[in-house]
Amino acid sequence: MQEESTYAPQLPEHPELRELALAIESFGAAGEILDRSFRCVFLSTEAARILGLSAEDAGRLYGRSVIRRSIESDADIMRLSEESARAWWRHHVPIMRHYLAPGDPAFEDVFGPLSDTAARVGPVEVAPRAWHHTSSFRPELRVRRFYLGDASEMQVRINDDDGRFLGVLWLYRGALRDSLLARLSRGDQRLFERMDRVSEPGRRSAGILFADLEASSALSRRLSSRGYFDLISGVTELIDSSVIARDGIIGKHAGDGGSALFLAADFDDSESAAARATIEAARAIRDGVEHLSPGDVCVKLNIGVHWGATLMVGQVATNGRLEVTALGDQMNEGARIEAAAKDGSILASKDLIERLDSGDAELTGIDPDAIAYTPLGELEGASEKAIRDAGAIPVTAI
Repeated sequence: MQEESTYAPQLPEHPELRELALAIESFGAAGEILDRSFRCVFLSTEAARILGLSAEDAGRLYGRSVIRRSIESDADIMRLSEESARAWWRHHVPIMRHYLAPGDPAFEDVFGPLSDTAARVGPVEVAPRAWHHTSSFRPELRVRRFYLGDASEMQVRINDDDGRFLGVLWLYRGALRDSLLARLSRGDQRLFERMDRVSEPGRRSAGILFADLEASSALSRRLSSRGYFDLISGVTELIDSSVIARDGIIGKHAGDGGSALFLAADFDDSESAAARATIEAARAIRDGVEHLSPGDVCVKLNIGVHWGATLMVGQVATNGRLEVTALGDQMNEGARIEAAAKDGSILASKDLIERLDSGDAELTGIDPDAIAYTPLGELEGASEKAIRDAGAIPVTAI
């Protein structure tokens, strides 16, 4: 379990701010509440997750002003690029100065070592009801798994029923438009949650699935470009939907094929259940492809399934991609097993089959004790690469 998932936000003591905090948390918004001295009195769970803060790091923000935490925080995600920090200062500090004068007892606590500089900033005459700003984090932080790129911030002044200033509601999100976020949200939430659980790379055991379109070059020549595009789109959807429906994680799509992982951790640490899900997904993909054949063109998918006991699995997040990847010898072996499959068959390794307990074996119709295996290198048509990388691995058609 990730550390940030244990974060439990503190609620403000002020009843009106507390009511607002409960609404933010219930709504699932990424936001926080600052008191009248611009010190944090609430940070939502979603805000902590988006910023990649552990429970300990999030707890340290309470009672600190936005100025001091930017200077003193140990969490890199709180540090803006130099240009963005200057722009933030010009935009926000005149508003803060409207409420905080140098003689205020909280002034030095809020501005810290920048108190003298802040004292020279002229306050706005009329504080806005709401304002917004876009901030950019330091470029080197792009390698972090929670890097936001440009983050949009919106601040709303909070007054009580008598008009007294109570603090500021601070909402933020990535700079993607809501219309783009809506398109992304069409994906399966359960899949995204499984991907989120492996955001930190680590050793994990998993069922491995590789699928590839047989004779893709010949098919691309027989079909129109649009027809071939529609076929590949259908194959991709078939692989993805079969994997997601069985609690797997979609891996890389390479042209006319795809891969997937079925982590034991997602099946209550049951290797047997993960192996069974791998097999069931492979069969769903194999059986579903017949409905994709255009006209008299025969389409077949070759599939290889294997087990990875010590895979390094983690999330790769860049400016243009978010995916889960796995590295390890068993991944290469799984690809070679798939490459040795022919005529729309499924080849399964002994390592995977023998993970099945009696109950899961019965549900798959496989008797692990009655199977005869063939070393992959002895299969007819096995390539030199397959023999080199996985020739000794026992496999069977299922």
